[in-house]
Amino acid sequence: MDTSLLDNPLWHSLRGGHADLARHAGDALWYGASYAPFVAVASADAKVQDDVRLAGRRYFLGVAPEAMPERWRRVPLDAYHAVPATLQLVRSLDESAPSTRETVVLLGPEHRERMRALTRMVYPEFFREHTAELGTYVGILHENRLIAMAGERMVVPGAREISAVCTHPDFAGRGLAKALLTDLVNRHREQGLVSFLHVSDGNAGATRLYEKLGFHRRTMLTLTAIDIDAP
Repeated sequence: MDTSLLDNPLWHSLRGGHADLARHAGDALWYGASYAPFVAVASADAKVQDDVRLAGRRYFLGVAPEAMPERWRRVPLDAYHAVPATLQLVRSLDESAPSTRETVVLLGPEHRERMRALTRMVYPEFFREHTAELGTYVGILHENRLIAMAGERMVVPGAREISAVCTHPDFAGRGLAKALLTDLVNRHREQGLVSFLHVSDGNAGATRLYEKLGFHRRTMLTLTAIDIDAP
């Protein structure tokens, strides 16, 4: 695949595999707030128009416009829920297939409330009401309780993003995230797709896990947060 597409993954996702979900505001593309809080532009000189449906906090990843509408305010770097410096890691198809003994299940509509409850606890900002419709989500159940999950979000030609990797604190340290990543990576391999993911710079524990599973650091992207006032 052309890995340069990963320099602006949101744009290529909304122009490609998620084009049916893309909304337009001038040169910008964006997801409905119930799917994901992301906006994308092709370049920094893009002309972005205001839209009342964009009110709230939104994020650009990698590429952000230099000029923004009056109601759009850049969030100070020390006020982010997430860290602006975002490490992107990629797993080549040349890497061998990983394996796991953990039982991983495909998550469907019947699991949605449990997915929201888990992400509200450990992944609150980016997982929304319809986020699970952006791709395949898998999880691990314990006595019918969802204790860990992960899934797909952005879709770039030749590659799929793994996102929302989270484990209930009561079950941390048991290798559950590794099992979920293994399942998704193997699903991607079967489809001939490269796996990629993002992690906040400084999250050493998650980064070590990803690297042990064959992911390699590709680049550092900037997550730019914007607060958009309601009209």
